[in-house]
Amino acid sequence: MPQPINKILPNPRVILDTDVLQDKPELAALVVKIFAVWANIERRLSVLLVHLLGADQVHAHAIFSILQTQGLQTKAMEAAAKSALSSDDLEMFNAYLTVTNAVQKTRNRLAHWSWGKCQQRPDLLVLGDPDSLKERDVRVAAHVQTSRPGGSLYELAQTGLFDLSRFYGYTKEDLEREVRDLLEADQIGFLFQNYLDPSFTVVHAGYFDEPDDPKVIRAQVSQQLNEKRLFREALDRIRANPKSARPQPPISSPPSAGGSS
Repeated sequence: MPQPINKILPNPRVILDTDVLQDKPELAALVVKIFAVWANIERRLSVLLVHLLGADQVHAHAIFSILQTQGLQTKAMEAAAKSALSSDDLEMFNAYLTVTNAVQKTRNRLAHWSWGKCQQRPDLLVLGDPDSLKERDVRVAAHVQTSRPGGSLYELAQTGLFDLSRFYGYTKEDLEREVRDLLEADQIGFLFQNYLDPSFTVVHAGYFDEPDDPKVIRAQVSQQLNEKRLFREALDRIRANPKSARPQPPISSPPSAGGSS
């Protein structure tokens, strides 16, 4: 898993560099894949309310469509789920949101954190917390504004040091793991749609010689969901501690300091 760069090696020298992947095509391809798969997950989330409430709930969908952030949309879906789903189905819904929330962290860092490299470990992609960098930039600006001509360069250098505990180093293996989990989360999203709303499978059942009974379809899809590692782990956590297992809404806005999203 990615770690703060100062835990990967002592005294790392980090340089901000937007061209860090220019000579790392394998890492660049993995980063692109992360963005592409997350876009597919977001697309599934955007129509989840239709599967929750049904296509005839015109007014609900109209209100949902004007909510500007995914966080607000997720809260709306949670409210709809609480009113529309049984307790067992609500657990499944919360497990699905827990999975999507868990897999978005690296995508959010790639989208909103500053990119850089480590001179001692050129194989790494280094991502810096923007809140940490803002604090550093404010500190430097304040120091320069209050300095007299001929001020100490050493003091300026010390003021401008990065908080390396808030820079994370990603290896190729880290990014490959993120792609794997995102792909599994996307599969879970497809299955969960069919679990909530088997109508698509019912309509096409005759073409594939599949059962057209919604109860049978839901039972089959439930089994498939439970075979997915990320879903099974999320559902187990929710059932073990339901009071503290409410998922945080997935968001696309910049994560807060320390990597939470």
